[in-house]
Amino acid sequence: MKPIQFLPFFLFLLPTCTAETGAATAAEALVNWKTSLFQPDTLSSWSLTNSATPCNWFGVRCDAAGSLVQLRLPSSGLNGTLLDLDFSALPNLTHLDLYGNSLHGRVPPAISAASKLVFLGLSFNQLEGTVPEELAMLTQLTNLTLSDNHLVGPFPSPITSCSKLLHLDLSHNQFTGVLPTSLSRLTRLQVFDVSSNGFSELMPEGLANWTQLLSLQMNHNPLTGQIPREIGKLRELRSLGLGQTNLTGSIPEEIGNLTKLQDLQLLDNQFTGPIPHQIGRLTQLTVLEISDNRLSGAIPPEIGNMTALEILDISQNQFSGELPSTISALPKLQSLIVINNKLSGNLPGELGKNGLLSTAQLTNNSFSGELPPLLCNNSTLRYLYAENNNFTGRLPAWLKNCTGILRIGLGWNHFSGDVSEAFGAHPQLEVLYLPGNQLTGTLSPAWVEWRSLANLRLDDNRISGQIPPEFGNLTNLYYLSLSSNNLTGSIPAELGNLASLGWLNLSNNGISGSLPSTVAQLSALQSLDLSGNKLSGQVWKLLLQHPDLNYIDLSRNSFTAMLPVDWEEITNSSSTYLPDVQYLLLSDNLIDSSIIPLLCRFSGLQILDLSNNHLSGRLPDCLLDVEAMQYVDLANNDLHGSIPSSMGSNASLVSLHLNSNRFDGEFPSSLKQCRHLVALDLGENGFHGEIPTWVGDSFPSMIVLRLRSNRFGGSIPPQLSRLASLQVLDLADNDLRGSIPRSFSGLSAMARRQEGRAVEFSALGYSESIQMIWKGRELMFHSTLSLVTGIDLSSNSLSGEIPSELTDLAGLLFLNLSRNHLSGGIPQAIGNLQWLEFLDLSMNQLSGPIPAGIADLAFLSVLNLSNNNLSGRIPTGDQIQTLDDPSIYSGNAGLCGPPLSRGCSDGAGTEKDDGLGEEDGIIWFGLSMLLGFGFGFWVFWGCLILKRSWRFAYFLFVDRAFDVFFRKR
Repeated sequence: MKPIQFLPFFLFLLPTCTAETGAATAAEALVNWKTSLFQPDTLSSWSLTNSATPCNWFGVRCDAAGSLVQLRLPSSGLNGTLLDLDFSALPNLTHLDLYGNSLHGRVPPAISAASKLVFLGLSFNQLEGTVPEELAMLTQLTNLTLSDNHLVGPFPSPITSCSKLLHLDLSHNQFTGVLPTSLSRLTRLQVFDVSSNGFSELMPEGLANWTQLLSLQMNHNPLTGQIPREIGKLRELRSLGLGQTNLTGSIPEEIGNLTKLQDLQLLDNQFTGPIPHQIGRLTQLTVLEISDNRLSGAIPPEIGNMTALEILDISQNQFSGELPSTISALPKLQSLIVINNKLSGNLPGELGKNGLLSTAQLTNNSFSGELPPLLCNNSTLRYLYAENNNFTGRLPAWLKNCTGILRIGLGWNHFSGDVSEAFGAHPQLEVLYLPGNQLTGTLSPAWVEWRSLANLRLDDNRISGQIPPEFGNLTNLYYLSLSSNNLTGSIPAELGNLASLGWLNLSNNGISGSLPSTVAQLSALQSLDLSGNKLSGQVWKLLLQHPDLNYIDLSRNSFTAMLPVDWEEITNSSSTYLPDVQYLLLSDNLIDSSIIPLLCRFSGLQILDLSNNHLSGRLPDCLLDVEAMQYVDLANNDLHGSIPSSMGSNASLVSLHLNSNRFDGEFPSSLKQCRHLVALDLGENGFHGEIPTWVGDSFPSMIVLRLRSNRFGGSIPPQLSRLASLQVLDLADNDLRGSIPRSFSGLSAMARRQEGRAVEFSALGYSESIQMIWKGRELMFHSTLSLVTGIDLSSNSLSGEIPSELTDLAGLLFLNLSRNHLSGGIPQAIGNLQWLEFLDLSMNQLSGPIPAGIADLAFLSVLNLSNNNLSGRIPTGDQIQTLDDPSIYSGNAGLCGPPLSRGCSDGAGTEKDDGLGEEDGIIWFGLSMLLGFGFGFWVFWGCLILKRSWRFAYFLFVDRAFDVFFRKR
């Protein structure tokens, strides 16, 4: 009987014993997993000695029966794998949250043993491999987040068996391929995020079934195709992210059906066409980002209906027309970004009236008129960018009261007014960017109160006066540019207090005096441009005191070098810094050769311009032995001797200008190793000998080769035709003999019209320039150099015919073969040089007629064919008839016709000659008139004699005419 009496009590204890057994198993499983990890401190409570049940351990939650149901360990420093966690010991687990740890390895297939899982969060770990098929057994899952791992493979199809899923986040992994149609099974889905993966297309079939979806995020995937119209069926959608994909086509008008949408991101795609006006139905939308597309047309005024809109970003598109006035009515608008479009007209007059606008970015459009008066209503405006537009008028008066503004960018417009009166107290101002306007007045000392100012640009205006010494108290200033104004006076010594100053540009003003010694205190200085002023004094100290200074432009001043006697001791001193100067521009000064030994110490020098100075003597090996050197300009000095052989070790050299010195010797053989040369100018020196044949093979990138005014002899090497990139060949004023190579037809860069791109070097965009004789004048070509193509072989002793192959160079702009001994005729196909502007064949021995094709040269503005043996009629045509100076044909006894006063006699002509001289034409004209008169006379009177009725009518007409005449009298 006793067993029967104790049976109910035993049955009561059975669940408790079972629970304790299960808890003990779970505790052991957790402790075993803990031992496989790199022992984080957060799991110190996980110990069987402390408690046999894990329910009180960190991150563990149990139900009322003592069964482990939740394991929440987000950002707990876990480092290891999940492979040693026995999920079979956790049969009642519903929540597993391991977000933000350092777990690696694969997602274990054994996780399927926790079949009651509702929440599985493994985001922000380092998991890798594919998602196991066993995940399909977790049929109770409602929330699955695997984002920010290293998972790979196609979309994990087992997930589509989890039909209760509400939240699915696979973002920031390496999944690829297409989204499976089986996703349509997830009809309860509310959040779907696969951003930052490699999926290639949207899934219109699934969209139709996701009627409860609240958020769809597919940003940053290589999607193809268009937005499916089925998107309009997601009427519960609050957030749609399709940015940074490759979607094309237009924005479907069905987007207007998503009336509950709050966030729409379609940025950085290839969408075209207009914004559908149905977008105005999105009255709950707070963020609209459609930047970086190819959308066009006008901005629909219906945007004014989106009364919840806070951020509107339509930048980097092709929108045109005016900004609709309805945008002013958006009561919550805080950020308006329309940069880089084609918008024009005036801004809406009430823009900013809501008193909430904090950001207005209008840069790179064609807006005009004045800035709206309410743009800084309630002083809420923080960021104003309106550069590169056509705004006019004085700087707006409201700027003075816009006290909370942080950044102002109004550069490259047409603003006027006194800059010293336009601003007030701006204690938080960080950037004032006003270059390229018409501002006047002086720099205000009151700006010293802008303690946060880091960037001040007022270049390219009409500001006068001096730089206030008070600017030395702008201690946060990093960028100061006042170039291209009318500033005078000296550089204030107080600028030496600007310890944060990294960029200083005072170029193209009237600043005078010497550099203050305090400039040496600018230890953060990286770029200094004082060019185009009236500064003087020594420059060497500046080159020794700035450890970070890499760009120096002191050109077009009156600086000298004047190194002290103990300069070597100074440069070797431990207290002296040798800055890593990379760009040193000292042209057009009074600098002498004493600076050269100092320059040899700068091992990082890339750009060196010492042209138009007082350098003399021989060029030392050290100067051209700098391995990093790309551009060297020593033109217009008094250097002599031969070129150092050390130049051959400089494989980086791109441009070398040694013209207008007294260098001698043969063509420098050391240049053979400088295979990256783009421009070589050895003109106006005393080089002699022959031009070596290896020039044609050693410089595959050569654009400019200028050797004029030397003593080079021999023949022109045919190998020069291998310089496929050559645009300018100037060998004029030498002693070259022989014929012009027919192989010049191989100069392929001269065979086509060149595009307007600058010939630049280095990261700072320092561009090539060249001095050329152009249309009879010596000019310096800089930004337009890339447009110039031509050949100048004038003033040599060349003989033979002009090769017809030269007419294959259809891109030539100038051709000068004058002052040689060329014979034969002008090539018949001269008209093929369709872009030719300058042609000089004078002072040769050319004969025969001028080809009629020369009249087809529509751009020809300078022509000289004088002093040859040409004959025949001068061709006529639209352009050539504007060249009416007779001297361009003088010295050719056989030429006739306008503009010469000499008429053409019988037989004289060109290929289009009609065989008639001027006198013959007059005679034939007279004979024609007589024959016409005789023929008409006999036809008229013959008809009257032979036709009686006509004779009667004629005399009746005459009789009546006389009656009318005499009655009127």
